[in-house]
Amino acid sequence: MSNNPYDICLEPKCDDTEEPKLPSIFEQAKGFINSAKDVVGGAMAGDGVVVEESIYDSRMAICRECPLLIKESERCSECGCFMKAKAMFKKTYCPVDKWKAVV
Repeated sequence: MSNNPYDICLEPKCDDTEEPKLPSIFEQAKGFINSAKDVVGGAMAGDGVVVEESIYDSRMAICRECPLLIKESERCSECGCFMKAKAMFKKTYCPVDKWKAVV
C-alpha cells in the first residue's frame, strides 16, 4: 500500500506482494505425471484412491495458508498442480512437505 497519512491507494496496484508464478510447462507436466503415477500405483496396490473428507479439508487448509499457492486458481506454484484435485488423492503429497501421502 502506498505510504501516505490517509492509507488510501490511488494506484492501479497497491498491494506490494506479488502473486507466485507457475513453474515451466515442463515442470508442470512432470508434476502431473508424478501425481498420476502415485494415484494409479495406490489404486493398483489396492490401497484405495480418495482420502477421507477430514484429511482433504486439512490438506486444503494447509495449502490455502501457503505462500506458494496461487490464490485465484488454487494452483501450487511449486508443482503447478490444481490443489483441489491433488489434495483428494491418498498417494499424492505436497512438493514442499507440508502434508504427506496417506499410507
